[in-house]
Amino acid sequence: MKGKLLHIGQRRDAFSMMELVFVIIILGILAAIAIPRLSLTRSDAQLIAVENDIVSAINAIQREVFSQNIEPSNIDGIRMLELAGLSPSRWVAQSNGVRLAKNGVLDVQNDCITLMQENGKLVFFVQPKADSTLCTKLLERHQARREVPLSTSNAIF
Repeated sequence: MKGKLLHIGQRRDAFSMMELVFVIIILGILAAIAIPRLSLTRSDAQLIAVENDIVSAINAIQREVFSQNIEPSNIDGIRMLELAGLSPSRWVAQSNGVRLAKNGVLDVQNDCITLMQENGKLVFFVQPKADSTLCTKLLERHQARREVPLSTSNAIF
């Protein structure tokens, strides 16, 4: 059999070593391209989830303060979690605000986000934290401190 040419309809018993090497090289190249992309996708998804939580929280707290005639100075971190419907596994109450959490405990790696009630306003800001990809991306998108006044129905009418 050695040295004979294969004809149409004949079978080969195995792959050659060169074919296997080429397949391994191609898989290595694909992995080198795909793994960093998957990593970026995960951090981008986390960024979007945190931003959506913050926007939803601000809107929900404003709506509840107005509709239930809640005094803004009575809103602390626990009340924020309740009013905004924030997940206790992702957010943790701290005095007059909420901070980003991981499994219900303050997320020390990404502890750069503050959403709190201060002088009748909802205040949101991001502090610089160099060792956190999430904090760096959030800071790029939200450089300025944001203050949203809370008004009760009595204050408006």
